[in-house]
Amino acid sequence: MNNIKDSLLFLSICRNTIQEIAIDKDLKYFIQTEASDYQIMGIIINNKIPIEKYNITKENELWVTFQNLIYENYENKIYELIVEMSPICQYNLSSSKIILEFLRESSDQQKYVQGLYNNMKSAMKATKNAMNKGTKAAASTAIETAGKGSMGKIAVGITAGAAISIIIFAAEKIHQNYLSKAAKICKGKPEKIACIRQFKNKAMRMRIEKLRSGMSSCNKAKNSDTCKKSLQSQISKLQVKADKI
Repeated sequence: MNNIKDSLLFLSICRNTIQEIAIDKDLKYFIQTEASDYQIMGIIINNKIPIEKYNITKENELWVTFQNLIYENYENKIYELIVEMSPICQYNLSSSKIILEFLRESSDQQKYVQGLYNNMKSAMKATKNAMNKGTKAAASTAIETAGKGSMGKIAVGITAGAAISIIIFAAEKIHQNYLSKAAKICKGKPEKIACIRQFKNKAMRMRIEKLRSGMSSCNKAKNSDTCKKSLQSQISKLQVKADKI
């Protein structure tokens, strides 16, 4: 059974990971906005953008390859996080940034939280109209650019892209799981706001520590320096947020 919520979270993290490493401006836009999740997994696993946008059979194969990779190289706890994840296109879902932003602004927040995007078709239509009005970048142009050398600039590598994404994903899950206890424990306390703030601070510190401890996993990856640099960038950003809590 697919854990839709975790699959969506992980794919979003994959997009952010690749986008941060990419240098080409059009490619950055393509990764966050126009690429399908199948194409995103193609980059993470094979360091290559599939020309066809959708192929559920091959997408499933990429997920199996990824899960085997994690099983062979990382601890069981991390493998357990991803073993129930799989393609979300079969549920008419997408981790495209512009789609997620549209859904976050929609009135049906409960369905968004649960990953039950029954309004995905209307969201896709609205997104397409918005992109046609304000954006000139095209998927075909981005793929052509990538084929001429931009992918060499990304240089994610089969294990580097997976390593960065899975470490960030594991840290995010620790953060979510700890923070979920706050509402229950702080309920009814006279200093509820202070209690929740304490949980938020602790959750963020745990997330940062998980990223730091995950640095050693970068040593197993191709382009380990890129892997470490990406994780350090994440740590720096979260440290700023932690200091403001």
